[in-house]
Amino acid sequence: MKTRIDARWIAPICLALTLGCNAFPNMADTDGSFEDSLRTYAKLVRWGELDRASAFVDEDQRAEFVALRPDLERLRFTDFDVGPVRFGEEGDYARVKVVYHAYDVSTLVEQRIVDDQVWSQESRTQWSVRTNLPGFQKALGITPVKQNDDDGPNG
Repeated sequence: MKTRIDARWIAPICLALTLGCNAFPNMADTDGSFEDSLRTYAKLVRWGELDRASAFVDEDQRAEFVALRPDLERLRFTDFDVGPVRFGEEGDYARVKVVYHAYDVSTLVEQRIVDDQVWSQESRTQWSVRTNLPGFQKALGITPVKQNDDDGPNG
């Protein structure tokens, strides 16, 4: 038995695949502003694009963030809310609370993950984030690691 694809569906399928592949921005697609970096990172986490989101994570924390990926794939993020931003005196770092809404695919229980983020300006066109890994670990039922709770990127 042969399966035939109706020619009417080829163009819409190709268009959907093309748009889908370009729907998720990465670090190179940001304009370098804090707001753009924050939104891009949050969207990547929300859509489960954790490898691409890791490019925004501070180098000291990146390996641990990437190591959470297999566990985070159990969660389906449905939305996120960005709270008020507090910039440092010189504008080279910012603190913001992002609340992710997600559910565990095995239990279908919805959770709120509070991510208290500290963003540092690495260069004029690049920001990196120190994310609240214990918040994600708690949502996953993993024993959280201790993290510094400082007022800025370096204490």
